[in-house]
Amino acid sequence: MFNPKDELPQIFEYVDLESVVGTEMLSHRTETKSSAPSRAQRLARTGDLFYQTVRPYQKNNYLFEKPDNNYVFSTGYTQMRPYVDGYFLLSIVQSERFVKVVLDNCTGTSYPAINANDLVEIEVAAPSDECEAHKIGSLFRNLDRLITLHQREWKGKRLWIIINCLLNTIKNG
Repeated sequence: MFNPKDELPQIFEYVDLESVVGTEMLSHRTETKSSAPSRAQRLARTGDLFYQTVRPYQKNNYLFEKPDNNYVFSTGYTQMRPYVDGYFLLSIVQSERFVKVVLDNCTGTSYPAINANDLVEIEVAAPSDECEAHKIGSLFRNLDRLITLHQREWKGKRLWIIINCLLNTIKNG
């Protein structure tokens, strides 16, 4: 299902296009229904995938796994309510192959964009067995967690190396 229509809560957490980087939600802001931007239209449910339709080559897409029912995303995202494992679908839409197909269907050059109707028409291969799709999604989820963990460890080590180099430089003048 794409872009399901739901009644927005009176107060909600708004997620705009700048709030998601990569597959991480970095920020959101509290809005009221009466004063929110007109683009605040997509009420998230656990398991929904939000696909950035403007500049899709940035791959700023988000799988909503929170139990909260008060997050609203911008219409700059197409909201997908997948029938298969959400992380499996996220892995597909993050792939270079999928992004290339999307870009081939975009309009505009400075800000290439795809509309939801064209996005719906892009076929993806998915296992017919839901259990298999879930296992594949879990595998990708675990791999991403390991990569993130090691990136954090490396960032800490890199910072330690930089500090040591600076201290040695200062010490040895």
